[in-house]
Amino acid sequence: MVHSAKTTCEVRRRKPSSLTRFHQALVRYKYRWLCASGRRGRPGPKGPSKELIAAVVEMKRRNPRFGCRKIAEQIAHTFGVQIDKDIVRRILAQHYRPESDGDGISWLTAIGHAKDSLWSVDLFRCESILLQSYWVMVVIDVFTRRLIGFGLQ
Repeated sequence: MVHSAKTTCEVRRRKPSSLTRFHQALVRYKYRWLCASGRRGRPGPKGPSKELIAAVVEMKRRNPRFGCRKIAEQIAHTFGVQIDKDIVRRILAQHYRPESDGDGISWLTAIGHAKDSLWSVDLFRCESILLQSYWVMVVIDVFTRRLIGFGLQ
């Protein structure tokens, strides 16, 4: 009787998890290849200085009604640094958190009162086995947890 080179213990069985892991790796590779820029670490401006960020945030904290254009004008007038209103907007979006007033109801309370008439919408992308991207939108009624509708693009 001749034994084969591989016994039953040595034969690896393919599991669904290994196939999904392989597919996820392909998807990651696809988007790394598509979104990779040709050059890394390009020379040029690295963004506003810490002092400018602190000045913009402090001005907004002291004058909450000032808009981005007004803050940019005041910084240019006071410090002589020309700054664009869009840079001020980006600084405030990243670094400024206003204090809450404590007036009114919370979001959790508002959602609790409206839960019988609330729908949830989710939009996400998924990849097929052939690495084609599909966008899926799902609408669900929160109260009954019923699927209202979905769309596939």
